[in-house]
Amino acid sequence: MYNKDHPTFIIKESLHKPIWRYMDFWKFLNLLETSSLYFSNAENLGDNYEGRIPKIVYELMIAEDKENGNTNNQDTNDYLESHLRKETLISSWTYDEKESFAMWKMYAKDKMGIAIKTDFVSLISCFNKTERDIYIGEVSYFDEENFRYPTNNLYYPFLVKLNYYSSEKELRCITSCRHDEEHESKLVEVDLNELVKNIYISPNSKPEFKKMLSLLKTEYKLNFEINFSEVNDSWL
Repeated sequence: MYNKDHPTFIIKESLHKPIWRYMDFWKFLNLLETSSLYFSNAENLGDNYEGRIPKIVYELMIAEDKENGNTNNQDTNDYLESHLRKETLISSWTYDEKESFAMWKMYAKDKMGIAIKTDFVSLISCFNKTERDIYIGEVSYFDEENFRYPTNNLYYPFLVKLNYYSSEKELRCITSCRHDEEHESKLVEVDLNELVKNIYISPNSKPEFKKMLSLLKTEYKLNFEINFSEVNDSWL
């Protein structure tokens, strides 16, 4: 269930914009088959800085520990490394008015890629089937020249990325592993008819691909519209 009562999770730019997720066809097929979104734990997202405090902030934290004669900040960082990066589960989306060439190229680069297009209300509604608390917030981008970093909030490292990722305009759905389960990536049940309003199929895909998706739409009793991507680029 969507939980809106956490001040760290800010929704501002994405509220009235289309929300997208780009994926290869087999991942889309898995979404249909399981009626579940894949949430990766932070350790497996690919960015080695994921869920880690930026170096410049960490150095200030350690200097503060030395000044105060304690290890409070070091303990916070150690807990992030040893527990929270394994326990924190993330599903990443992007918000933008239009399709993104860069997103197609990074996340759905073959001729059978899919982009799901939805909106914020639909995204939060799709989680009504799960008992997990799902938090949703926009990622902010860390600027070493001018930064604010609240080190007393342990969700914050999972909502901040280095500035060179800023073009992604990322929106994150976040939940946590329960104490009684393995600390690893999970499938989270969703209502597909709430979530999937439109799909766009890869640039340069063949007409047969649309026919196959129409059959899948019927088979799984879904209502989404199928559109061809408007991107026309031979690099994809």
